Amino acid sequence: MTDDDFKRLEAKVDKLTDAAGKLILFEERQANQGERIGSVEAKISVHDAALQRVDKKVDQWVNRGFGMWGAAIVVFSALQFFKK
Repeated sequence: MTDDDFKRLEAKVDKLTDAAGKLILFEERQANQGERIGSVEAKISVHDAALQRVDKKVDQWVNRGFGMWGAAIVVFSALQFFKK
């Protein structure tokens, strides 16, 4: 094995070491992002449940409002009918 061959082999090993280091860094970042995404998904599920409760309450109040307006119209119509 000549000195040139050894230098070429050393350069290839250095490139391989750099590539392995970058792969390790990528894997660490991906693991961290996985944890962060999991945390965000948990927060979203909590907010989604709260939003569903609020939507249900708003729907109930809207239905009550329509019911009250309907009842008021019926009472007003009955009063107008019996007034004549």
